[in-house]
Amino acid sequence: MVVFILIASAYLVWLDYRVVDRFTGRIWSLPARVYARPLELYEGKKLTVDELLFELNNLDYVSVSTPPSRPGRYHHWDDHFEIKTRAFQFWDGKEDSHTIRVDIDGDTVSGLYDLYTQKDVSLVRLDPAYITGIFPSHGEDRILVKLEDTPEIFREMLIMVEDRRFYEHHGVDLKSIARALVANIKAGKTVQGGSTITQQLVKNMFLTSDRNLWRKINEALMSVLLELHYGKQQILETYLNEVYLGQDSERAIHGFGLASDFYFGKAITELDLDQMATLIGMVKGASYYNPVRNPQRSTQRRNVVLDVVQQQGLISPQQAALQKQKQLVVTSRSNRARYPAFVNLVKRQLVRDYAAEDLKSEGLLIYTTLDPYVQHQTEEAIINWVPALDWNKAGLQAAAVVVSPGNGEVLAIVGDSNPSYSGFNRALDAQRHIGSLIKPVVYLAAVTHKERYTLGSVLSDTRLRIQGEDKKIWEPENYDMQFHGDVIMYEALLKSYNIPAARLGLELGLADITSTLKKLGSDKVIPPYPSVTLGAFDMSPFEMARVYQTFAANGFNSSLRSVRAVLDAHANPLQRYELDVNRDTDPAAISLINFVLHNVTRSGTAKRLAEELDFAVAGKTGTSDDLNDSWFAGFSGDKLGVVWVGFDDHRTTGLTGSSGAMRIWSQLFKSISTTPFRAEMPADVHMVWIDRESGLLSDKGCENAVELPFIKGSEPAESAECAPGGSPLDWLKNIFK
Repeated sequence: MVVFILIASAYLVWLDYRVVDRFTGRIWSLPARVYARPLELYEGKKLTVDELLFELNNLDYVSVSTPPSRPGRYHHWDDHFEIKTRAFQFWDGKEDSHTIRVDIDGDTVSGLYDLYTQKDVSLVRLDPAYITGIFPSHGEDRILVKLEDTPEIFREMLIMVEDRRFYEHHGVDLKSIARALVANIKAGKTVQGGSTITQQLVKNMFLTSDRNLWRKINEALMSVLLELHYGKQQILETYLNEVYLGQDSERAIHGFGLASDFYFGKAITELDLDQMATLIGMVKGASYYNPVRNPQRSTQRRNVVLDVVQQQGLISPQQAALQKQKQLVVTSRSNRARYPAFVNLVKRQLVRDYAAEDLKSEGLLIYTTLDPYVQHQTEEAIINWVPALDWNKAGLQAAAVVVSPGNGEVLAIVGDSNPSYSGFNRALDAQRHIGSLIKPVVYLAAVTHKERYTLGSVLSDTRLRIQGEDKKIWEPENYDMQFHGDVIMYEALLKSYNIPAARLGLELGLADITSTLKKLGSDKVIPPYPSVTLGAFDMSPFEMARVYQTFAANGFNSSLRSVRAVLDAHANPLQRYELDVNRDTDPAAISLINFVLHNVTRSGTAKRLAEELDFAVAGKTGTSDDLNDSWFAGFSGDKLGVVWVGFDDHRTTGLTGSSGAMRIWSQLFKSISTTPFRAEMPADVHMVWIDRESGLLSDKGCENAVELPFIKGSEPAESAECAPGGSPLDWLKNIFK
């Protein structure tokens, strides 16, 4: 007997150690939670009614017919919105819920008003959309909720259904066990359980689901021990966050906080009574009563829960009847298919600063730069256009990157023609010949030497033959298979002629081109072949976005970033990813190239954009040899987009930059709010009329005159003969046009 007592005592001590050790330390390994950027509302912001509706629906805000009284709701009429925002923990502090009125005039926020304070407000942020979690190996996911932050009626409903005597027993309820035993004997099967909430918690956290006597004994002992050490409130809060409530592929849904978001797209504080009853009903069997897979069973179980709480007097018969009439509507926000290419970039940028295990277990809060609306429209453009371009269903692929040039924030990424595909990320990893996208770099390298080159410099577009060290002949051709004689640099870039660009690149030297690329933000090492002057080397769409971001930002280059800030599980700031800006390129030289890139979209290889868009943009088409790769890199006043189209096996696409990638880019930029491109001319740049054939000074009224920007002191010294063609009337028209 003594030996038995000693063994039993030792066993109890061991069980007690397990209970205390788990509850004293960090109870759960929490995945990092990744969020999009919050929508910032302020007067003057570019935003349409459709865009704001998308943002609200993406955040699962509920449309109501009267002024909203609860967070997560909005009332919309005409160009006006009343919104009850959700409180949220941002990286710079917690922001309370606000009731605001937003007025929109066309594509601009024209008014922002706080309905509580009755005052105009300068800035309001909506809570950011949840993107995904970065999970530990066991796949558990949860959103931690504090007991005091859960609705009181929810807690009362849960206790009435699962453990009516929760506040009376000490871990094990003998009365409930006896009552369940009698009911089961009468029914001849198991119809009722006697487990307390504490026992359920112990089973979930410490034990297996095996149904045997030894497990039940351990469950009872550990439940009593748990209640000896910890109060009812702590136990209940832990239960709220631990209970298993379904499966999302490999991700296990734990806790009512995550279940509320997963099944209804709401915080637990926003649930209606019927939704509360649905989640509480799932405790009895998360799979059997899953509202997504088994809506009928779930509805029946919900109604049972409502009947129980009505019988206990928590709600009235009328309330119960009203809630039971509601149709079951669930969202089932799966974690798997949301922006995989962007999440891939976030992970790559985070691993520089955080261990992989910390991302999976420390509960980090990661705030990113993703713009959900821009991401959606990028996906839609690819979904719509790739099948149209791939008319014979040969497996055409596409990738796109959208960036805010001013701060280098990545707004959207798509890495596959199927945007939800989570495999090979072509936006980051597809290394493809960039073709004519290199030409602005070559010409920028040239005009940086203002004493030697200007946009008016004459280049030769005649046959070019170069023999390499391997005795092979390189002989580039223009796309139109023609030679154009002497052309000025402006014309050569505008029309994307190959031979003048190749001659210029060879004249400058590959070292100069490499140096210019580096100043634009790329560390790409160019192979020592003449063909690289025409883009016969590989870069990814993301790398090209880094280069063209500097053009779009008027010479300021920034590292492209997808993360704004990281907080720990307790909302303490860990790291801010501040803006990193350099200006290594001459702003005057940049302004010259941007002037041409703007005209490319008006009268050059991308002139179709002038017809399709009602605002100014700048950009460059790119086509690699044999039409293997179709590119377009273009920018407005506040957004840059790079699009690539091609086959993974480098087959010919039959598409140029304008007939392929530019189609996708055009749809994208037509569908998002943006500011027009404006050519910024530094003080040392002025406009000069020159002859577009000779590059010499000319006059506005001359037949071949074109007005081009020049860095002061670099303009031509000599004048061309002005010979206006046609009648005197035509000459007068040219002067005053």
